[in-house]
Amino acid sequence: MSKHKKYLLFLLITSIWAISPNFVGEELHYSAGFRLFPAGNAILSLKSDSLNGKLTYLLSTSVKTNSFLDNFYEVRDETLSWLNVEDFSLLKAVKKIREGKYHRNHSAHISGDSLLIWNKKYFTITDPVYDPIAFIYFLRSQKLSLGDTFHFLSASEKKIREVGVNITGKESINVSAGSFDCLKVEPVSPDGLPLLKNNGELRVWLSNDDIKMPVKIEMKTNVGTMVMKLKEIKHIY
Repeated sequence: MSKHKKYLLFLLITSIWAISPNFVGEELHYSAGFRLFPAGNAILSLKSDSLNGKLTYLLSTSVKTNSFLDNFYEVRDETLSWLNVEDFSLLKAVKKIREGKYHRNHSAHISGDSLLIWNKKYFTITDPVYDPIAFIYFLRSQKLSLGDTFHFLSASEKKIREVGVNITGKESINVSAGSFDCLKVEPVSPDGLPLLKNNGELRVWLSNDDIKMPVKIEMKTNVGTMVMKLKEIKHIY
């Protein structure tokens, strides 16, 4: 590579890093529990990375039950998602699901501009595809107001579907990490079908400020509503 091309590449990299959102390099720790008892911990982190020589974000998520719940229903879920730096859309994902006796590994990646390969299934796509948690980070990069509505395509091993996201309210939320004035974010399904497995639902409370921290996350599961509350904010670089 010539010195001129190397210099242009350096300028491109530094310019992208310069406009990176202020939550890149952030690691969020949550307590996870049901209404009446603690269940474990969860971690969300976002950092800069690369994929096939291309600059990306790497979103890491993990959920782990505590030693007490492990005796009844052990959970060890981990996901790595490589995201487009321009819009947080999916480039590649690797998921390891360990929930009780259910053990499954998933992988997905985008090929070209119009093909999603999920495990061994092929889907034609016309718009960017999002991991639901990654779309939270997309929302964090936007200016949000009460009443706003967004839409995105979400993928699973079975199909691609459209998901709507509504900003439905304002609430004050108290968690271990502090007290926050929040916007309530609720995904909805245009076809009326559940968004998550086991008839699950999802709600997210983002701090109503420039950072839009995901302070609280609720997920309806087959064993009840799991609530994740922010307890610690770390910076991995």
